[in-house]
Order: sequence, then structure tokens, then C-alpha cells
Amino acid sequence: MNRRSFLSSAGVGVAVGLAGCVGGGGEVVKTVQRDVLVEPGQGWVLDIPDVSDPGGAIQYRATANHPFDVYFFTKEESFMFYDTFTDGNEPAMTPAGLSDVGTAAEEVGDDTYRAETQKGGARQPIDASGPYFFIVDNSNYRDETPPSGDPPSPLDVYLDLTVTQRKLI
Repeated sequence: MNRRSFLSSAGVGVAVGLAGCVGGGGEVVKTVQRDVLVEPGQGWVLDIPDVSDPGGAIQYRATANHPFDVYFFTKEESFMFYDTFTDGNEPAMTPAGLSDVGTAAEEVGDDTYRAETQKGGARQPIDASGPYFFIVDNSNYRDETPPSGDPPSPLDVYLDLTVTQRKLI
């Protein structure tokens, strides 16, 4: 009987330990919960510290009344191409950023558009080293989603974003 009890306890202990390592927890390193205003032809940029060692994750939900894009660059060079574009110049290339995080906002209701991490705003692992650049875009970058209106109007987005870094135990 003691052997079964010990093995049962050990199995539960391993399962709990793995659950903590794989799925949960972490230290919040960046959070935003507010409205952000993005002028036409521009992007709202958030610098995020490198969380690749020991690993990190991002989750966000952004909601507005006009279509928009979200880009997530994991290389400063890629961000510089975006910055060149929004400065009114022609960049040599227009990288899309990390497609697991960046996305185009989808219409979810009358005049309501939402962009979020996969699986309904769930945490998305960041598997690349930083620095990172999170962008809510109201430009015509990559000819994907031009600013709305004639003349184009500023984009008012409510952003709920959290970046976590795993804790080493």
C-alpha cells in the first residue's frame, strides 16, 4: 500500500511541476490597458524588452471602430523598414514581422474591429530574441489596410496587452 501511495503522490507532484513550467505563471514585464490614438499614416509603437531567456509570452486584444493592422517585429532592422515607410520614404523591403503575433483586425460587430493573439487573445509564446516592437498600424504599410475615411481620420484603439517572462524556479 505504501508503494502505491508514494507513486500516486510522486505522479501528482510531477504533473503539478510540469504544469507550472509549461503553461503558467511568469513575471509581467510590460502591460498596457488604455486607449491609444494613432494618426493616419502612422503607427503606435511599444518597445518591449527581450524575454527570450528564459522565455516569454505576449497576449493582447485591440479594439477599434475602423480596420487596422498589428505588427510585431523581433528584429530592429525589420522595424527600421517600417519606420522608414511611416516617415514617408520608400524602404528597401516591407517585412511583415512575426505572423504568430501580428494580424489584421477583423470585423466582430457593426463598426467594431478586433485584433488579438491566437485562440481568442490567449498567451502566445515569443520564440525569438529581441528587442521587440509591437505596433498598432494606421498606415498603408504593405498595402494591407489603408487608413479609413476621406480625409483619413485618427484611429482610436483600446489596447489590452500583457508581456510576461517565465520565472526560473
